[in-house]
Amino acid sequence: MKKALVICGLALLSILPASAQFSWGIRGGLNLVNNDITAVNKESAMNKDSYTGFFFGPMAEIQIPIIGIGVDAAVLYSQKGFEVSDEETMKNHSLAIPVSLKYSLGLGNFAAVYFAAGPEFDFKIGDLDREFKDGDDVKNFALEQSTWSINVGAGVKLINHIQAGVNYNIPVS
Repeated sequence: MKKALVICGLALLSILPASAQFSWGIRGGLNLVNNDITAVNKESAMNKDSYTGFFFGPMAEIQIPIIGIGVDAAVLYSQKGFEVSDEETMKNHSLAIPVSLKYSLGLGNFAAVYFAAGPEFDFKIGDLDREFKDGDDVKNFALEQSTWSINVGAGVKLINHIQAGVNYNIPVS
């Protein structure tokens, strides 16, 4: 009898991953941050609070329905930038790969609230070096080839097709 219960338990556990829900789609949004630069110098350009822009790309999610836990990953083109002077802007183009552990709590497929956290890896695209004038001086600025950060976010899912959320990105490197 004990063997039969163990076998039934293992069979139920093996069915659970097979019932995981896979979904994919397009993710897009805005990179919104403080864009106040008071002085044109290297320190203001390196300030992590100086970027604004957009992102978009494909995403996929796999979720275990009974538990509400899943993994969300995307490959996003991300563009951030700021105005250095009236004639000059600086843009940062990257390929961002966020991978998040996601917990959903809600009413089945109709509506749910989710919480997500995980790393994001950014790989810069295009020119990484930039030269700009600071008065009579010429300053050189170079972006890192790759960076990573921690994403923490929350949002809502509606009718299992639409998600609206807010993420906070904490730079690590």
